[in-house]
Amino acid sequence: MTMRSQEQELRQWVQRLAEDPANADNPLLAEFQTLAERHGKLLRQFRKIAKISDRLQTETKEMALQQRQFVLMVSHEFRTPLAIIDSASQMLELEPKLPVSAMPRVGKIRNAVQRMLHLIERCLTNDRLGTAAARPMAFDLAAMLTALVGEVGASACGHRVELHGADRPLPIPGDRDLLAIVFSNLLENAVKYSPNGGTIRVDLSAGEGQVTVGITDEGIGVNAADAARLFDKYFRASNAAGTTGAGLGLHLARCIVDTHGGGISMTSELGRGSAFTVRLPVPRAEVRANAAAPVAEETS
Repeated sequence: MTMRSQEQELRQWVQRLAEDPANADNPLLAEFQTLAERHGKLLRQFRKIAKISDRLQTETKEMALQQRQFVLMVSHEFRTPLAIIDSASQMLELEPKLPVSAMPRVGKIRNAVQRMLHLIERCLTNDRLGTAAARPMAFDLAAMLTALVGEVGASACGHRVELHGADRPLPIPGDRDLLAIVFSNLLENAVKYSPNGGTIRVDLSAGEGQVTVGITDEGIGVNAADAARLFDKYFRASNAAGTTGAGLGLHLARCIVDTHGGGISMTSELGRGSAFTVRLPVPRAEVRANAAAPVAEETS
């Protein structure tokens, strides 16, 4: 029954009571009529609030749609000039007459372009998470981590990147592209926030209906006050002011892991490094099958 029909029914009921001769001398009738009128006013106020709420929801949806369209448009417009800049930079690297002293500058241009592309990709992924769920499909987590560690290790000067526990295939259900963003972000952060180098260790394990990936570095760490907000959108730790970033990576990682029904946590000690742990659920049958698989040579 709608609020309008409730109000009409209440008025009719009060009118019938007032017209009944048996209630002519009832001292409570006037008080009841007053209460009924107040109740009617409340129903009218609730009806107004409901209309305002509906209008706000409609406007919010329209604003969200406009925001998504804007992000898509800006991302599309940015990709073309960035691709041109990156292509021109690659051509400069192949130019035989280019002075050797200019090569580091060309490298900085390409790195800046890659950072912009990563930022665009993260914004698009954040928008995608708001409109669609992850697409579960079995993929080999061990193989994906091996590839990511190889890529990061090849470009991380002064860092030693080790992978442990990826000695056999480990198929898990999930959206491979989204989870790749999680682990690439954690690895990139481990390198970025370890300016003095050191060892970055990745540990993969399976058991108890889940897989666990731990990524540990020997970097600058995070203080306790910042650690509580580290996964908040656009938040950056106080000691990260001199390092490039938008505060989206860890928030996005948590959203992706949550979408997969898992969890992500962090422990850190200021000046001594950080340890991130990602846990993802896996059917127990798959865990038992992985445990029974033949052992291959460990990758590290």
